[in-house]
Amino acid sequence: MLKVTRDIVSDLWPLYRCGEASTDSRRLVDAFLATDGDFAARLRESDRMTSAMPAYRLSPDAELRMLHDARERARWKMILFGGVLALGALALLGALGLAFFRFSG
Repeated sequence: MLKVTRDIVSDLWPLYRCGEASTDSRRLVDAFLATDGDFAARLRESDRMTSAMPAYRLSPDAELRMLHDARERARWKMILFGGVLALGALALLGALGLAFFRFSG
């Protein structure tokens, strides 16, 4: 039998809170919280703190700009990484070529 812990209930809590948890999961959370009042109070307090925080919503245009900027940064990072790899490969080939000519000559 599965031993229900606070970690398991914490993982299920967001689904439980928004009504997306299955019937079995809701029963499991309810049964656990009935035996651990301190933890139940902490979960409910965390909900109150979260709901007191202002919700920031971005316009769809702002979200698209942020996504485009993130993609552009990722693209430049890949270009830079590729350049570093190419330079490293050229340096290695140069060192190997130099070593080859030293030993063959």
